[in-house]
Amino acid sequence: MTATNRGKRGAATLRAIGMPRPLHVEVDTDTRPIAVTRAPSRGRTGVRSLVGRVEDVWRVEEAWWRAGAQMRTYYLVTLDGGRPLTLFRDDATGAWFEQPYSAPPTADKRVEAPR
Repeated sequence: MTATNRGKRGAATLRAIGMPRPLHVEVDTDTRPIAVTRAPSRGRTGVRSLVGRVEDVWRVEEAWWRAGAQMRTYYLVTLDGGRPLTLFRDDATGAWFEQPYSAPPTADKRVEAPR
């Protein structure tokens, strides 16, 4: 969460960061993403981007024993132009979301431990 002064003057409010954002996804016959359109936000209109490549697919099932269980299928894709994007499909509702996150450092940016 982060503090922001939007809204009432002089009053800081909390705003969640890194939360999934709705996404419109076009899929092929195997339900794999082929194009995405980000939801309009902060004055931007939705922009459609083609999926150049699906890099990885994984499934997460959390709290499967409860009524509010989460079942998601995640996709790490590269959009045309080279931008990576992590998105997921909520398997219970069929809704798609973008999952923002901080990528791990690349090999050339890692710091070696002193010897």
